[in-house]
Amino acid sequence: MIDTHVHGRGFVPDLPWRAYRFVNRGTMPPDTGFDVLREAGVDAVVAKAVGDPLVTRLWRGDAWDAVVAQLDLVRADMASVGGEVVSDASGVRAARAAGRPAALLGVEGADVIGRDVDGIDRLFSMGVRVVGLVHFADNALGTICMPWQRFVAPLPSFGRRRRPGLTDVGAAVVARMNALGMVIDLAHADRQTILDVCGLSGRPVVSTHTGARALQDFARYLSDEEVQAIAATGGAVGLWPFCYRGKGAADVGEWGRHARHLVDLVGAEHVCIGTDMNGVPGLMDGYRGEADFPVLVQALEDAGLDDAQARQVLGESFLRVLESA
Repeated sequence: MIDTHVHGRGFVPDLPWRAYRFVNRGTMPPDTGFDVLREAGVDAVVAKAVGDPLVTRLWRGDAWDAVVAQLDLVRADMASVGGEVVSDASGVRAARAAGRPAALLGVEGADVIGRDVDGIDRLFSMGVRVVGLVHFADNALGTICMPWQRFVAPLPSFGRRRRPGLTDVGAAVVARMNALGMVIDLAHADRQTILDVCGLSGRPVVSTHTGARALQDFARYLSDEEVQAIAATGGAVGLWPFCYRGKGAADVGEWGRHARHLVDLVGAEHVCIGTDMNGVPGLMDGYRGEADFPVLVQALEDAGLDDAQARQVLGESFLRVLESA
């Protein structure tokens, strides 16, 4: 079983993190360490540092220092529970065979590289294997799906919205990631950026934590067209147990309906799970955090998935993507 999108503890410095938790004290789940993975039955996670200014500016030093610090925390937390950081599908399988949890390193928001395509090589040399092109703001690579910049453009972390879609720099990054064997994550990207990337990438791409917009008109969810474009690359779409202020799957049953819709639309081989552990202000009813991962397993069964389909969603789909990439 693989969780394709989590954050380690401490990825945001302590003081601003406490303030964020206080604001969301009624809905936010507790911080979770990687010691929960064995209890949850999760064999591997994709643990992501955040590379956009919303987080990197909270750290001392430049953006690269912030990303390095976050990745170092992932390594330390995995080591403390007897786990290991791996770089490919064979590493995931070897760790599972040895009874150790595994983490693949990722970055959410490639803002840290700016316009320097060679920055992707730097991330690769640091062990990063999954990169989300955008996060909370339009950047030099592409544009986001959420409407933040319509009303917070004056804030320094957010640039003004330009023409939607992948930029020339973004296209070069897609080619470089394909060449290096890195997985492109399109979570948070808008429709045009998703379609542009899917049209260019010669390898499977993913959107690790999302849902079906056919079931709820939420900007962070994907339309059927976008899901099909990702699946056409050989990629996968991650089911997300998020709910906050009426947005997201209200409860486990609704999450299962998203699973059913996506499996019916593109097949279980193109569906995975990304919980966003430690990164969400709220979760759906019936799911309290990573320790409840077995609840998601049951929800897939309740949604009518057979054993083979459930196995694909729970891990095999993402392993296939990782190997293909």
